[in-house]
Amino acid sequence: MRILVCPICKSKEIELDAGGYTGKYHCKNCGYIGSLILEMSEEEYEKLREEVSGENEGS
Repeated sequence: MRILVCPICKSKEIELDAGGYTGKYHCKNCGYIGSLILEMSEEEYEKLREEVSGENEGS
């Protein structure tokens, strides 16, 4: 199963904001609105979350 992920905050809280040809998405977590969205499997998402949390710990 593919999931939608916010390119800004990496949240899965994504909704389709405006459909049609240019479909825009809205992230309920950070407020991002745009047509660029990440689509990945659950496994890819878990790997991404691990990488992001590792970067944050190193700061």
